[in-house]
Amino acid sequence: MNTKNIILKNQDLKSLFFAGLKLIVITLVFSISFSCSDEGCEYDDIINQVIPPGCALEADLNLSTGIDANGNVIAAAFGAVDPFWKIINQPPLYQGSPGNPCTSSAVGTFTGETYSMNFGQAPNAWVNQSGAATLAPFDLGPNGSFGCNNAINGNGTQVPYVFERSFCVLEDTNVDFNFTFKGDDQVRFELIKNEPFSLISTSTTYVWSPNTGIQTWTATNLPLSVGSYSIRGELVNTGAIILGFSFLGNMTTTNGDEAISNNTLGCCENNTISVLNILEQDCDRVFNNSTDAFGDSWSFSLLDSTGSLIRTGTTDINGNLFFSGLPDGTYTIQIVNQTGWNQTITTETVNIANNSVQLVEFYSCNN
Repeated sequence: MNTKNIILKNQDLKSLFFAGLKLIVITLVFSISFSCSDEGCEYDDIINQVIPPGCALEADLNLSTGIDANGNVIAAAFGAVDPFWKIINQPPLYQGSPGNPCTSSAVGTFTGETYSMNFGQAPNAWVNQSGAATLAPFDLGPNGSFGCNNAINGNGTQVPYVFERSFCVLEDTNVDFNFTFKGDDQVRFELIKNEPFSLISTSTTYVWSPNTGIQTWTATNLPLSVGSYSIRGELVNTGAIILGFSFLGNMTTTNGDEAISNNTLGCCENNTISVLNILEQDCDRVFNNSTDAFGDSWSFSLLDSTGSLIRTGTTDINGNLFFSGLPDGTYTIQIVNQTGWNQTITTETVNIANNSVQLVEFYSCNN
């Protein structure tokens, strides 16, 4: 064989390259033109569907407590932090009688982190469940030690810790879930959309006793539109000794579409500003459950970094208001004063980033 007969000149290679490129372009244009309809073109949806950084689309999410990024249960230990669940409030505590502040050494500086602990060693002892870890709002270690109760609101019930597990929906879908949960002393759950806020589903309330069975919370073919979502758990302690809860189960898309994602890397925007509103008698900016109260039905305004009003909200019976689903940035929170009350601080400015929570406390005095 004469090898010269199969060697192409540079000019021939260029011609073939550009001819092939032209053919590819023509093929793409041809394909796009035939995918169009009166409602628009399918390729527009493909081009405009940009998956945010940090998203790993799934058809199935394990939303259990105390599960690491690899799906393994986190062993109870000091410093064992859950990477997915966080706390978005810090209610005042008391020890003994309501007028005595909590002095437990376990109560540390608020970070929003939740901790794996174990008050009963057997896999299903106490409120433990096999396949999940039991979480507490403090670093209680492998055995647990607390001794304080949540402060009492105007309804005569305890102000709960609010735990949150956020996730993202990247395209409209329907989901199924089957969760089981236990808590000491009481726990209930909500599925919410963060912004605009909407309550989608609510569980029953688990009330601890040695004979209380596992509670279930289920849904089938539940529609979820694109956005940031959270499961919120409200946990209160009424017996002083210990507190914690376990939550076990998966959420799956009904038709198997890969449309949901974890939010550890900020896949969808869910920073939270947590407002606590206190009404005082002695004006010392320290909560005393014997003389002070939680300011419910007070209005607050949220401004962005330019000073523009972007949201308003009203505190609940626990004096709490959550501005959730916020992008990274600088925000100012303003209290809308009510007649007869005075504040030493009427605005607070905070910076939030990386799917975090910032606490803001307002104290109003009527003296």
